[in-house]
Amino acid sequence: MRTALASFGLLAGLVAGCSPDASALQEAAQAALDHRDFETAIAKSDAGISAAGQDRAATWRLEQIRLEALARAGRSTDVRATFERLVATYAAQVDASLYVTAATWLREAGDTQGAVDLLLVGDTRCPAEHERFQAAITEMSQKQELAPAEVERLRSLGYL
Repeated sequence: MRTALASFGLLAGLVAGCSPDASALQEAAQAALDHRDFETAIAKSDAGISAAGQDRAATWRLEQIRLEALARAGRSTDVRATFERLVATYAAQVDASLYVTAATWLREAGDTQGAVDLLLVGDTRCPAEHERFQAAITEMSQKQELAPAEVERLRSLGYL
């Protein structure tokens, strides 16, 4: 009987070990992100978020990796949707710095319009940091990264 229980315990341990946990998935997602394999980083982050369950700290770390991968891939629509979702769950962590950083990643990915749109959303959500958002927009304008229509839109909104 003891042998059967020991065998069952070993089998259960092996089965549990086959399922990647949130920590291992976080490491895999970060490694993929570091190697600029954004789609793998997103997929591993998504799996890790599911595996993390109610562990808010682990989930937040995975969400950050996922957000960076989305932004560096130039997926501004997904980035904005992620921000909307994160604001509902992690309001204290979703601050002006995160918006500006994600906008920088979008800009570096070649999605200047998406970067500007995210900065405008961030400015609406964090009005006390208006100067920070305006500075980021002004910097893009000075580097001539904005299309003429975007410059006119930002002028009409009072950013330029």
